[in-house]
Amino acid sequence: MITLSVDDKLASARLIAEMMRRIDPDGTHEEEKDSTAALGKVAELHPDIVWLDIEMPGMNGLELASAIKKKSPFTNIVFVTGHPEYAMEGFALHVSGFLIKPVTEAKILNEIVNLRRPVLLNDHSHIRVQCFGNFEVFDQSGKPMHFARTMSKEAFAYLIHHRGAGVSVAELCAVLWEDRYADTGIKAQCRSVLRSLKMDLKAVHAENVLVKEWNAWSINVAEVNCNYYNFLMGDSYAVNTFRGEYMSQYSWAEMCIGSIVKSASNYFEVPDDWRNDDEDQ
Repeated sequence: MITLSVDDKLASARLIAEMMRRIDPDGTHEEEKDSTAALGKVAELHPDIVWLDIEMPGMNGLELASAIKKKSPFTNIVFVTGHPEYAMEGFALHVSGFLIKPVTEAKILNEIVNLRRPVLLNDHSHIRVQCFGNFEVFDQSGKPMHFARTMSKEAFAYLIHHRGAGVSVAELCAVLWEDRYADTGIKAQCRSVLRSLKMDLKAVHAENVLVKEWNAWSINVAEVNCNYYNFLMGDSYAVNTFRGEYMSQYSWAEMCIGSIVKSASNYFEVPDDWRNDDEDQ
């Protein structure tokens, strides 16, 4: 999780950041006392949560919240103040929460579990999947995963795209071998590709990602940290890293960009060239 605490009294901002480091030691938790500097950090980090004081010199918390929503639409904003009379004005901005000082870890945790856009404290997945741009898979150490066969990687990309829905061997054959008829020989080759994929995943302790059912294969989405999945759940970082490209090395993925752009347009103004590419398709 990425959080930013903003308060013109730096000690107050630092206190929340320190609490967050105890609550979420694997996350990134920063503090800032200046509104302009804080807005710059929001643009850089796209934090999951901004803990925001209201009474500040210059740009106050209400004004800063409006600016944050434009820079990072999926960031949760939680106002932190000793003045509950600001509550109505704060909620008019559709923020995620309102925390009354003095701040405690219990209060912070209560806000986290009730966020408008939920975030996870821990990620126990064994692999990280990148769908925007070229399709890539990384192991727990951050190294690119090795696929013994090129087709195994493409098969995995297609299963990832289907987000847990079952895909038949015949459908995978149509994707991997395009116009060739899925006869007995092609289906046998496809099963060999899937067995190779299973071994590739086992090598990075992620064998539970691949699910085999009767005549169908799928992905256990709970075992995968995937930026496409995070995008669909409204994760601020995933939304802001989409640049109009999806699994670029695979021709079948081009047909999916339109629906992704449509989803993105619900949250921010997408560039014209994204829309043009969509219309050409």
